[in-house]
Order: sequence, then C-alpha cells, then structure tokens
Amino acid sequence: MMDLVDRIKEIEGVKVTVQRHNRVFVDVDKDKVIDTLYYMKHVLGITQLSFMNVVDRIDEGKFEIFYVLYERESKVNVIVRIWIDRDNPVIETADKIYPPAHNWEREIAEMFGVKVLGNEDAGKPFILENWKDMPPMRKDFDSVKYCNEHYVFRHSEEENE
Repeated sequence: MMDLVDRIKEIEGVKVTVQRHNRVFVDVDKDKVIDTLYYMKHVLGITQLSFMNVVDRIDEGKFEIFYVLYERESKVNVIVRIWIDRDNPVIETADKIYPPAHNWEREIAEMFGVKVLGNEDAGKPFILENWKDMPPMRKDFDSVKYCNEHYVFRHSEEENE
C-alpha cells in the first residue's frame, strides 16, 4: 500500500492521509478533482469507482463530495474528497472517467441540489416524483414540516381521549 500512497503523493496539489491499512483519503481542490480522478484511473490504474456521495457540512457552509475508488491489487479504498460552497454547489461530471458516476451525480443533484456540469441527466427527476421543495437530504430540510404540509395524519380514537 505504501507504494500506492507514494505514487498518489506525486499528484500536484493533493493532501494524502492514511487512515488505516486499507483506507486513504486524498483531499484536492474542486478545480483539480477531474484531473486527479483521470490520473488515478489512467496512470495509477485504479479502475473502479465504488461509490460517490455528499456530506452536508452545514455549519461550515460547505458540501463535502467524495469519490470512493477501489484499488484491486492492494485492496485499498482511495477516497478522493473536495469541498464546495453550499450556497452555490457546482461540480464537473466525472462520468467520462468513471461511468458509474453518472447516476450518483443524478442522485446528488436531486437530493442535495448540487449542479453537475456536463451531466445532461443531472437535474432531471431520478428518484423523487413531482418534487418542488428544497432537496430533502440537506440538513436544513424540515421533514416534519414537509410531512405536516403534505400529508393528512389520522389519529386513533385512543390518542384523542
């Protein structure tokens, strides 16, 4: 694994943190993430994108976007992370490098309101039907308020006594 870590450290502008024997975090500026992912796949040979998602860092006013890559030979998860502005969340698509990113980008667009440049399907309905409210996975989405406004709750007679 250390050979892989040393090779990752050669990428300009990345910060590498080894969390444990099979997990490495690679923090990069959002403007360099596509180049970094390209390097990971085409130079380092890390061909599998296992997962992609978002963490809402509401107190920091940021979204953390992460791409989980799996390096088969050393059995290491390489998590590439970027932070973007929560008020204007925009990323570039990674689906030309890692095709599975396409649907994960659609999901994060719908659930978090992240605009994905270059993914023509991001922003189209994916999971939610006729959704008009704030993206539901944001920490400031009030699910109780939403339910009270959109659903009728019937209480049993026992609760009314």
